[in-house]
Amino acid sequence: METNQMLIDYEKRLRKDEMSENTIKSYVGTAKRFLAEYEAVNRNSTLAYKECLISHYKPATVNNRILALNNFLHFLRKDNLQLKTIRVQQKLYLDHVISNADYRKLLRKLQKDEKMKWYLIVRTMVCTGARISEIIAFQAEDVYIGYVELYAKGNKLRRIYFPRVLQEELLGWLEADQRKEGSLFLNKNGVTISANGVATMLKRFAIRYNIDPGVVHPHAFRHRFALNFLSKKPNEIILLADILGHSSINTTRIYTRRTAQEQYRIINSVVDW
Repeated sequence: METNQMLIDYEKRLRKDEMSENTIKSYVGTAKRFLAEYEAVNRNSTLAYKECLISHYKPATVNNRILALNNFLHFLRKDNLQLKTIRVQQKLYLDHVISNADYRKLLRKLQKDEKMKWYLIVRTMVCTGARISEIIAFQAEDVYIGYVELYAKGNKLRRIYFPRVLQEELLGWLEADQRKEGSLFLNKNGVTISANGVATMLKRFAIRYNIDPGVVHPHAFRHRFALNFLSKKPNEIILLADILGHSSINTTRIYTRRTAQEQYRIINSVVDW
């Protein structure tokens, strides 16, 4: 089969399997790069591809590419050529997590500067634990109902609640803007804000307010939600996994660990010998 036609057929199969657009782009891209680099699809070429990945990428990226190639090999009915992923040692700490002190500082500064939309975006991330891709899909109508149902990773339906304290803040803001429908968070042009737009503005606010930009990004606030939740409900890790939309509780277990800053602070307080 001619290469271009093979890739077209592969993409059609991925769409038939209801893969997400990001997954389709990643999987087809991996297949395209592999076919461009290696003349034949055999054991030698797949092992060479794996060695190349290990030499140039971090373990998590290597495994993502291997999984993508394995999917392509399955499409080609060459399951016997599928590769084993490499073992990734789980970190014993969390990094790039905003502290509660910096979170509160950011909120105070945004309120003082009357950046209410950004104040509420940050509040929504920390109070719901939602992914930024989910938050930009929130509608004004959802706030009035009190929850939103979205298809998240793995094409699974997920319900995300607006805690009462957050719902009241959002409703007051929407009513002041005389909005009852449409996208919850809009950009300056009046269209749905983008994930990149949120990330870019958060970095700018971090620099403006003298907060480490490395901990002011959308996923840092999802981490903050998880850590704050477990500080209140330490025995509810299974519930937290459901709330966060994790397919495996092992993903959620990282939140039972201390942040790197917390470990450093504890060590300094303990070691006096």
